[in-house]
Amino acid sequence: MCVEGGILPSTLLSFPNFSVQKIANEDAKKYFKTALHKGEVEVMILAGELDADVCIIDDKLAREYAKHLGLSLTGTLGVLIKAKERGLLNAVMPCLDLMIQNEIFMSQSLYEKVKKIVDE
Repeated sequence: MCVEGGILPSTLLSFPNFSVQKIANEDAKKYFKTALHKGEVEVMILAGELDADVCIIDDKLAREYAKHLGLSLTGTLGVLIKAKERGLLNAVMPCLDLMIQNEIFMSQSLYEKVKKIVDE
């Protein structure tokens, strides 16, 4: 699993199949559009290097690039939904509320869609 750059909650690092890795081919970054964040570019490169099952990317433009590269994608909300489905998380909506409190934007319609999916 590859995760877009940023600060990782310590909980993620406690999962057995989760690790933080650096890309091997630093030169590959120059082939990506500069409008993409460094972390997004590195996730896509690393996903290719590791032949990752899935990339976690939220940015719309970065997701378009990743799809073009043939990478399998999910976003933060997809991870939260899957975690609840697998019994790793009791509730998703408090996480979404915390994200919003920390100024992570999501539309009201997306918020309501996730709420319906997780039945909370």
